Amino acid sequence: MSVHVMARGSLVPIMLAIASGMLAMGLALPALPLELQARFGCGTTMIGLIMGLQSGATLLSRPWAGRMADRRSGRDTLLAGLGWTACSGLAYMLALLPVLAPAMQQAMIVLGRMSMGLGEGLIVTGGGIWAVTLAAGSGRTGSAMSWVGLAIFAGLGVGTAIGGMIQAQAGFFYLCLVAVALPASGMVLTLCLPPVRLHDGSHAGVQWKDLIGHTWTWGMTLGLSAVGFAAISSFLVIFYAARGWQGGGWALAMFGVGHVSARLAGNHLVDRPDVRPMVATIMLTEAAGLALIWLAPGPAWGIAGSFLTGLGFSLTYPLLALPVLRQVPPAAAGSAIGLFDVFFDIASGAGSVLSGLLAGVAGPGSPFAMAMLAALTGSMMMLVLYNRQAVGAKTPAP
Repeated sequence: MSVHVMARGSLVPIMLAIASGMLAMGLALPALPLELQARFGCGTTMIGLIMGLQSGATLLSRPWAGRMADRRSGRDTLLAGLGWTACSGLAYMLALLPVLAPAMQQAMIVLGRMSMGLGEGLIVTGGGIWAVTLAAGSGRTGSAMSWVGLAIFAGLGVGTAIGGMIQAQAGFFYLCLVAVALPASGMVLTLCLPPVRLHDGSHAGVQWKDLIGHTWTWGMTLGLSAVGFAAISSFLVIFYAARGWQGGGWALAMFGVGHVSARLAGNHLVDRPDVRPMVATIMLTEAAGLALIWLAPGPAWGIAGSFLTGLGFSLTYPLLALPVLRQVPPAAAGSAIGLFDVFFDIASGAGSVLSGLLAGVAGPGSPFAMAMLAALTGSMMMLVLYNRQAVGAKTPAP
């Protein structure tokens, strides 16, 4: 973190506030499907639909989150996201009330999933823009985005682990209490920090149609990288079970270890004038990891491939966000990041669906082959764009 960023305010409180919301989000991931199955007798299709509602709500929240960050501040947007996240825990708690009919209880869980989706979109966009605002003028914008991403993924991973333990030891009600308390504490922390803006908010009315030309190349590359994330998160454990291997959970955890390791080791490498060569390299690394999983002769190879995939995927977001932020005016930074995040939302959602369809037709290893091809395509895109610019720069003007 640069001296300039530290002079304007530390990123640590922002990271803690973001992590409080992501911890609450992670708590429900292992516990809620079990609760739906045991309490309401829901089948896998219904459970998948209810759990997937969060992604749909997150996608719908992106325009609102971007405009709010531009017109108010990243701090206020993050505060709103934490509020919606706390409401999600409250909705889950209300679903436990015996005075409600079963249909109303299920409706409260659906409401909780949608509230969590809204909270996620606001937290990610608001926290990212707040960090960018603090880093403005320091030349460390990419580094700030990278630290925010670390808070997001670390919070989600730790929350998932803690959620399973709370559910097993204390039950769903106490899990809901923690899911409310965590973002509430993040809100208190956020309220203690002053809002910081890149502009006065008076001209923050840029539409997405005016930003797509600055965003689509970088967003599409991010989407191609996110297909690997979707395949790993949705089908790695299933892939291990289908092969009769032990350690599927460890393999999934190693993706997170690779992700965090790359963020910690490569954070100082993110801010560079041209991100394309580095993006091409790390997406090749991601493709290599996915190939290792696809062709793995044993569980140890799958673990190694998962770790390598996490290494390659980790820095794509902060690297690709940099050119987006550089090409738009400060008054449109929130809207631009909101649009950029949409590519990730669509790719991760579509990647999960396509992985499921492909696995049913071509076997449980096929999603990783598909994701490998997507990562290779993104890498080639970056190399072609880089080489094309280099050739253009060397061509003398007529």
